[in-house]
Amino acid sequence: MKIIKITAAILAAAVLIIGLCSCGENRSGYMTNNCNKDGVAELLAESPELKENGFTEKTCYNITPDSFNGITLYKSSQNAYTVIKHPGYTYTYLDMSDSPGLVSAVLCDLEGNGLYDDVLYTYSNGTTKEYGVGVYNGVLGYSVPVFKSYGEMYLYLSKQEAKEGMPDVFSVLSVTVTKFNGNPADLGCMAIAAAGVVTISDGTPVFSPDSRADVKISELKYDGINRIIVSTVDKTKTYTESEDILKITDLLKNIKTEDTDDKPSSEGKSYIIAVVYKDGGVSYAYINDGGYFKLHGGEWKKIKGEYQLPF
Repeated sequence: MKIIKITAAILAAAVLIIGLCSCGENRSGYMTNNCNKDGVAELLAESPELKENGFTEKTCYNITPDSFNGITLYKSSQNAYTVIKHPGYTYTYLDMSDSPGLVSAVLCDLEGNGLYDDVLYTYSNGTTKEYGVGVYNGVLGYSVPVFKSYGEMYLYLSKQEAKEGMPDVFSVLSVTVTKFNGNPADLGCMAIAAAGVVTISDGTPVFSPDSRADVKISELKYDGINRIIVSTVDKTKTYTESEDILKITDLLKNIKTEDTDDKPSSEGKSYIIAVVYKDGGVSYAYINDGGYFKLHGGEWKKIKGEYQLPF
C-alpha cells in the first residue's frame, strides 16, 4: 500500500501525545492526561474548604500533565470543577465548571521571560454548552478567556515545535471526548481535525480559528470518502489512494459481529479507523486484534469468522 504522511497537527494528536492514564482501562489510541491521587491528601489538608465544592478524598484527582514545573491541577469527579495550585498561591479556580470541564492544559510563557509559569487550557461546560481556550496568569494568579464559543465542540491543545527565537505556537484540535468510567477527571480524546492555533504576542494569547472548525462526527458511510487514517498507539498512516480506501471499506462492510459482554484485553492492539469525507465529516470505527469491533459511541462486539486487516 502507498503510505501518505499525515498532517502535522493530526500526527501530533494521534501519536506524540498519546499516553496511558493510571486510572485503569485500555487507553489505546486516546490522547490522555495523568489521572491519579498524588498530592490530593495534602491539598485537602491545606484547603479543607474545597470539600464544599466537590473535592474530597474520593472525588479529587491530580490531573497535572507531565513536566509542569511545580504547578499542579486537581479536578473533581463530582462536578468537574478544576483548581490550579501554583507555588506562589494556595489555589485558584479555573474558569469552567460542569462536565467535562477542563479538557487539556499546556504550559506557556506570557511574558516571554522563559519561566513558563502560565497555563493555557481548553474547556467545555456541559450546562451552558460553552467551549473555548483560557489562560492562567502565573504572576497575577487568575485566569481569563482567550477564545470562547457555544455549541457541541471539544478542543485540545498541543505545543508545536518552534524555531529558535520564534514565539511559541500551540495547535488547537477539535476532538471527541470520552469519560472513562464516567469520570470527568479521567478523559480520553481523539482528534477530528485542526481547529486553529494560539499564538502569544506581547503577553497576550490570540486564537486564530481554522476553516475546518465545524467538523462533525457522522455515521459510517462508504461514499464521498476523501481519506482514511488508521492509528495505533505507536504509529499513524493515512490512505488516499482509491485502491487502499476500497480495501479498508470492504473490510468494514463485510465484517460480521455478535453481541458480547467481553471487552478487549489490555494486551491487544486497537486500530482506530477514521474515515474522512469530502464534506469535512468524519466517522470512526475500531478493530482490536483480539477479535473485537465497534463503531464510535457503540459497544465492543465479537467478530464472527475470519478476517484480514488490510493495513
